[in-house]
Amino acid sequence: MILVTQRDETERWEGRHYLDDRLVGTSEGVFYNMKSISPTTVIVPNIVHSGYHTMLKHSLEWETSFLEQYSRIDKINQHLAMMI
Repeated sequence: MILVTQRDETERWEGRHYLDDRLVGTSEGVFYNMKSISPTTVIVPNIVHSGYHTMLKHSLEWETSFLEQYSRIDKINQHLAMMI
C-alpha cells in the first residue's frame, strides 16, 4: 500500500499490480482528504483506531446526555435489555 502512494511511477505500478493480484482494493478513505495526515501514515492502524475510537466515544457520550436530558435513557436501556 505504501508503494502505491510513492511518487516514483515504477514503484506505484509495482505496488498497484501486487495489490491487484491479491484482490486488495486501494480506494481512498476519509483520512486521505485530511491535510494534516500524509497518505503513507494513513494505513498505520493506530491512527485509524484512535480516530474511530474517539468518534465512537464522543457519539455515545452525546447520545447518552441527549437521552438523559429528555428522560428517555430508561426506555432505551429497557429495549436494549430485551434484545440481549
